[in-house]
Amino acid sequence: MHTLEVSKRPSGKANVLRRQGIVPGVVYGPSIDSQAISISRKDLQGLFGKITRSSQINLRITGEGKPQEMHVFLKVVDYDAVTDIPVHVDFYHPDTTHSLKLNVPVKIVGEAPGAKLGGILNVQFNTIPVHGMPKDIPHLLTLDVSNLDIGDAIHVSEIDFGKVEPMLPPDRVVVAVISPRALAAEATAAEAGAEAEGEEGEAAEATEETAATEP
Repeated sequence: MHTLEVSKRPSGKANVLRRQGIVPGVVYGPSIDSQAISISRKDLQGLFGKITRSSQINLRITGEGKPQEMHVFLKVVDYDAVTDIPVHVDFYHPDTTHSLKLNVPVKIVGEAPGAKLGGILNVQFNTIPVHGMPKDIPHLLTLDVSNLDIGDAIHVSEIDFGKVEPMLPPDRVVVAVISPRALAAEATAAEAGAEAEGEEGEAAEATEETAATEP
């Protein structure tokens, strides 16, 4: 678990802090009072390169009195529209006695043999929602595709989620290697469905216009 050093801060003066290379933030949760904090931008950006949105962080809050530590999740990051640097961050401290719902990122590793033969690696989900105790939430789900031939897939039921439960059906495909022909057929079917919906909509509108003009 990564530790992030932050400081207590008074409300206001956020823009002054940002000019000093400091990112204002807040930590909150169902069992604590909301608390304004400030973080070194350099430390925060360094942390971003090591964690995911489902990683637990040990937040060490210094200021008046004894330093306080708590486990948190990264909740919201606001970025400057021009410079794309973080300007505000929210951390969430969960109730450790209650379960939590989070989206866990999926990482694909390995090279699928089917892709070498002309198949297309189709990743259906970049994150998977899970449900479990905060301490059991994985920070990443790593899926090895080195055994996938054309037509093979990894389903939710085949993934090790540890002590948490996935919030997707067991038979849902997460990643698959499909043939270009199958992909083209899916695209054609989708286009045909969209055209059919459009025609039905036009027919319905025509019926409504006719009914409206009848005496």
